[in-house]
Amino acid sequence: MRMRRVAALAAATAGLLTALSTPAAVADEPLDRTGGLTACNHRAQHINVEFPLRGGFSTYVINPGTCLSTSLGDGGPGEQAVAYAHYSGGHKLAVDHFFFDSGTWYTRHVY
Repeated sequence: MRMRRVAALAAATAGLLTALSTPAAVADEPLDRTGGLTACNHRAQHINVEFPLRGGFSTYVINPGTCLSTSLGDGGPGEQAVAYAHYSGGHKLAVDHFFFDSGTWYTRHVY
């Protein structure tokens, strides 16, 4: 009986560790049908994504190992986006630059 409890505890611990080490799941379909971006941060630093053609509009800060979805109304092909990693002292560095069709939902993984 004790072996069953030990085995059950080991299985539960393994499942928890797997869940904690896996980045947040990404839903490729938005809740509504407008266009937008889901950005997933696979870096060790916090990031945000800026949209230069939208007057400097940007996402909130995205923590390491998480994803953030942002709706982008009235979008279309050729939307420009730049992902910035944030470092101590207020420094940031562009780590990804891409173009996408913001009239549909787009998922980007930033490494």
